[in-house]
Amino acid sequence: MSKTYVETSTELLEGIDEMVREGYYASRTEGINDAIRLLLKQYKLSKLHEKDSGLMDKSAVGGENSGG
Repeated sequence: MSKTYVETSTELLEGIDEMVREGYYASRTEGINDAIRLLLKQYKLSKLHEKDSGLMDKSAVGGENSGG
């Protein structure tokens, strides 16, 4: 596993620490890794939606042209 150094706000770190205290995560690392995984998943989904929207726009334009 790779290591990196990240600066973050006290507020965000306190939020992660609270989740660790409540047992939601075993460690800060686990919580931060989960947050990054969720962010990447959201990013990939948004890229898929962009691609799908582009395909739908093209098919709608093609549909209008072929129907007329």
